[in-house]
Amino acid sequence: MLPVHFEAPAVNPAPGGLFSSVFWTDVGTDEPSRHLTGVQVRGANFPGDQVGVWDAPWCSVPPMFDPEADPGSERKYGERGGVLDPFEPVVVWAYDACDATEPSRREVEQRAAQALRMREPVMVARQFAARLLVDADDLGTTPAVDDVVGALAHLEAEFADANVLGYIHASPAWLPVFVAAQLLTRSGTRWATPGGHALVFDGGYRAGLGDTLVGTSAPLFGWRDVPQVRTALDERHNLYVAVAERSVNIGYEALVAAVEIAP
Repeated sequence: MLPVHFEAPAVNPAPGGLFSSVFWTDVGTDEPSRHLTGVQVRGANFPGDQVGVWDAPWCSVPPMFDPEADPGSERKYGERGGVLDPFEPVVVWAYDACDATEPSRREVEQRAAQALRMREPVMVARQFAARLLVDADDLGTTPAVDDVVGALAHLEAEFADANVLGYIHASPAWLPVFVAAQLLTRSGTRWATPGGHALVFDGGYRAGLGDTLVGTSAPLFGWRDVPQVRTALDERHNLYVAVAERSVNIGYEALVAAVEIAP
């Protein structure tokens, strides 16, 4: 006798992770997806050589500023902080297929949509991690430390130097290690450092970041389309196919620091 078929109910993706930390702009079906050409995040929260301390005599006038002839001039002068390269979108998709009978068609569409819903956050986080590492490389050599205490100490100091609260992106494999070291506090699904920075643990970071922890500005900004399910019918082979997909783009104003845990 054939076994009885039981259809498991659809479940929700795990809470937390990258998607729950993003300030989303959801693009409606009747709106243009402007994020498809890339998004460049600009802001004034991370000044470059625009600030300083006046230490010239109060009653004197420093010489006229000439950055080539007198790079140490006391004149108040500087340059804006840099802007990161544009953030490029990714298209995530999920596929399903079965015979072309009417009940099967509805099942195919539902399965494709649910597969996208469950796996989209992890796939996007894996791609986002690659961008994090690129920007980390642009900062220079990523320092290596022996343990999570040293890693967190480095990131806390860098955030304090920038005078901002931010996000620390890390593989979920490090979560038990942080907890065992009693370095984090928890509120709901949110983990925070002693300095108040949020930890973002995502399944996509396991392969995407590995042993590297990356600190970025907060908030994270995201743009995404409404998921679309597109179908096709192959009558010759009695096959009904569905592909669920949408475009996603996530960005941030600045990458503050990165550190590698290398015991």
